[in-house]
Amino acid sequence: MNEKTILLVDDDPDLLRLLSLRLGAAGYTVVVADSGEEALARLPSVRPQLVITDLRMGGMDGLALFDAIHRQHPSLPVILLTAHGSIPDAVTATNRGVFGFLSKPFNGKVLLAEVERALTQPDLAPFP
Repeated sequence: MNEKTILLVDDDPDLLRLLSLRLGAAGYTVVVADSGEEALARLPSVRPQLVITDLRMGGMDGLALFDAIHRQHPSLPVILLTAHGSIPDAVTATNRGVFGFLSKPFNGKVLLAEVERALTQPDLAPFP
């Protein structure tokens, strides 16, 4: 077990369940939030090593959530997921400092590889 905590944010309960099972089976601790607002509220107590969030959600979207997280914890990696992915969206997100950008449907092995890459960054120290 690697004992890394991932905060998973999506307004689709089925996708939250699917990703939670996949990441949990890979040995990660997964905490879920169904909105950007809930994710921000849970961040101080959860203290995750990685945030995976949907890009398009009601209320606060994934980029707004990333911006809020990045202001408080600039080294906390954030991976954006979207069913509406486009090259310009990916470029914008990456230029703003988003760690990764995956289009749905995504390959589970690709997701796990991206998670591992995010969690093994040499400068990973999101919470002092």
